[in-house]
Amino acid sequence: MLLGTITALAQPTSIPASTSITFISYNGDDANGILAFEHGQIAFYAYSVPPSEYTSLPPGAKAYLMPATYYDVLVNPLNTTFGFNPFQFQEVRFALNFIVNRTFFVDNILHGYGIPSITLYAGEQCVLHIQNTLAKYAYIHYNFTYANETIYKVLTAHGAQYVNGKWYYDGKPITVYVFVRTDATVRSEYAEYFISQLEKLGFTVQEIQGNLQKEISMVYGSDPANTTWDILIEAWGDTYGYYDAGLIEGLYSTLGSSAPFTSYYGLSFGSFNDSKYESPLLLKEANEIDNWSLTLIQSEFTNAAQYYQLVNDIVNVGINMSVRIGLGISLTPQYVLSNINGVYPNYAQGSLLNFQTYLSIVNGSYPNVTIGVRYLTQGAANPGAGFTDAYTDEIATALFTPAALTVPGSGYPVPYIYSFKIVNMTPNAVVPVPSNALWWNPAKQQVTYVPSNTTAQMAVIYNLAPLFNNDKWADGQNITLADIIYQYIIASEMSLNSSNPIYDSVTSSAYGPSLQTIKGFKIINSTAIEIWGNDWFFDPTEAAVSLFGSFNPLGYALAGGGYFPWQVYVGMKDVVAEGKAAWSQSDAQSKGIDWLNLVSPTDVGYILSALENASTSGYIPNSLIQIEKLSNITLVTQQQAISGYKAAISFIQTYDNALIGDGPFILVAWNPSASPPFAKIVKNPYFHLVPPQQALLIPMTYSISFNVPPTVTAGEVLNGTVRGTPAGSTQASPVANVTVYLELLHPNGSIIFSTQEMTNNQGQFTFNIPKNLSSGSYILTIAAYQNTSILINPMEVSLVVLPPVTTTSSTTTANLSTTSVQTSSSSATSTTSSGINVGLIGAVIAIIIIVIAAVALLRRRK
Repeated sequence: MLLGTITALAQPTSIPASTSITFISYNGDDANGILAFEHGQIAFYAYSVPPSEYTSLPPGAKAYLMPATYYDVLVNPLNTTFGFNPFQFQEVRFALNFIVNRTFFVDNILHGYGIPSITLYAGEQCVLHIQNTLAKYAYIHYNFTYANETIYKVLTAHGAQYVNGKWYYDGKPITVYVFVRTDATVRSEYAEYFISQLEKLGFTVQEIQGNLQKEISMVYGSDPANTTWDILIEAWGDTYGYYDAGLIEGLYSTLGSSAPFTSYYGLSFGSFNDSKYESPLLLKEANEIDNWSLTLIQSEFTNAAQYYQLVNDIVNVGINMSVRIGLGISLTPQYVLSNINGVYPNYAQGSLLNFQTYLSIVNGSYPNVTIGVRYLTQGAANPGAGFTDAYTDEIATALFTPAALTVPGSGYPVPYIYSFKIVNMTPNAVVPVPSNALWWNPAKQQVTYVPSNTTAQMAVIYNLAPLFNNDKWADGQNITLADIIYQYIIASEMSLNSSNPIYDSVTSSAYGPSLQTIKGFKIINSTAIEIWGNDWFFDPTEAAVSLFGSFNPLGYALAGGGYFPWQVYVGMKDVVAEGKAAWSQSDAQSKGIDWLNLVSPTDVGYILSALENASTSGYIPNSLIQIEKLSNITLVTQQQAISGYKAAISFIQTYDNALIGDGPFILVAWNPSASPPFAKIVKNPYFHLVPPQQALLIPMTYSISFNVPPTVTAGEVLNGTVRGTPAGSTQASPVANVTVYLELLHPNGSIIFSTQEMTNNQGQFTFNIPKNLSSGSYILTIAAYQNTSILINPMEVSLVVLPPVTTTSSTTTANLSTTSVQTSSSSATSTTSSGINVGLIGAVIAIIIIVIAAVALLRRRK
């Protein structure tokens, strides 16, 4: 990928730049967090709060605008056993699109700092590729009358009664249960608006109030067919990527364990088989989405066009299904003190507390930084199916090194802990996997040679020397191939066979599809491994990064992943196998045990005991021994095993946590019960892994000025300018070499014409209105795009085309012809959608799409 010219921060002279970072939790009290920032007591408050909540800003405070949080309305599509759920009918769910009022949400709830969206994609690069699908729904806007009439027609047809403005079924009021997050200002404020709309429709509404922990338990941890919630305003972090099929795979499908319905491939919320409660249409759509998602996950496409067609198919059915109804993404600025440097708004991680910030943040001449957080945690920290909430993840990100970083403003992957060489790569699974390659055999529950005649789409050699030579575990032990390979083993054990004692239904949905794409691996030497798999992609870097991610998938929604010493995994495995704790919250609840948490004194004690027992015998997992026998290569000696156990034991006894990572910091204090709650991380003396320069590019937000007179004529040339503002700055200037995409559409959204231009040195571009365009009203979409900053932000203008000016030889006065120009039979367009006649069109809406910056299969609840 060619990287555009853009500002980059200087490499920190010391990695990380700060000696320690202290986190102060305000337990959801945003006002106190804001007050502490206003008084200069914290570097910044790590939560998106509308600017209107600030009374005053410290002098020189810097604003970082970023797509931090995606919002949607989650609808329970099942008829619950306790009552009559009106949203079991798809027509009723779809009608909600006309009352969610996305414009109100952005303008009044986000105070203008946001991008409305009908789909899961809001502001992402993929929006450029789903225009044909989005165009089909251009008619959707706030229309209460339409929603009311539709709902009335459907509910009365199914036996409901509408009496004196209220809905009843079997003589009882139809009650809609809305979960309201009282600890989230944006969500609670919008929930109250949405409740007013539901009441206006005639429903009786019952609020269920709670925080993130209650939401996770009551909504995501309950069976949708036997629960007391119908509506939830959701918020997700980590929702941005360059190639982001993971967003729709994880949230539209059942595969991410986040859907309140069942398909043939996945269960409701990863644990509940609710197919018998679902309408035939819902089950059909769920299976379609999961089929397409698996095709994407398993790389069963042969080019970019097929890939984006699958994305369009999923988006189209996802909108129709209306289980997740898009609202939009926030662009709320997060303010930072003037003396704090090295802060990155990483769009892919959706937080200022991202890996690049941890590497570079510095407090003037002081070695320490204090940061305010909303909560220390609202979940659990474990690499199987913990790390589900943004708060836990934001701190843990400092403790673990990602296999690949992302360009901050785009989400494009940059390999970090390894270099790679593509040996073979083809969209068809014809690459032979050698017979002496190894894999985890799910049926035999052990490592074996691959089956005969195994083929794959890719073969890639990964050299992990950058990691092994420049980093160690936080307990001081060397990182080796045994650690990398054992993560693949553990992930397979917990995901691929339900008879395994550490199997978890949630991890099976989360990791199973990716692990099944791995067709074999082979140890090359002490630092290199070759992997075969079906992770082909039309972008070679993305393909290589994705293949390695499928081999080492753990970490759930944690951007740093699940990299722990293999000995710590032995301890966690022992705790789960003995039934003392579970990887996922849903399995923990169903079994009445702990949700494994590596900062919980109880669970840490369990792990410590398991490590002490393993250390006594110098235990080496049978899977690692089997790999050594089959490959004739030594991965770990008993002495190394004992040394690693002792180091992990010493770390846990010293710091009272088992978060032994390979990142730039070590967690040395975690006290959620203190007043105020706090945590502290200190510089990891073993970390010396220098980040690639392209991973330190500063995002730039773009604004477009486009000169649109009240009326235009066919063939007229319109002019525009693109200006860019670097993150943390208020100075905008014209930007050269920005690609500008322009699409001309009918008001109903069908595409007539598309082209692209490049800005000149003054940031200017032009648009030539097609000469053969009939008079009428049109939609024009414009997108300014650079692959280092690809945030797409819609806005509206008007474009009215009049007949062309005509002249005669007897006069120099231009007269407007009253005859419409007819479309030529040979369409003169750069890119034309087939079967569309350009004719006289009614009312005008024009949308200018501004692109500023653009993968995660799983998302973090906020």
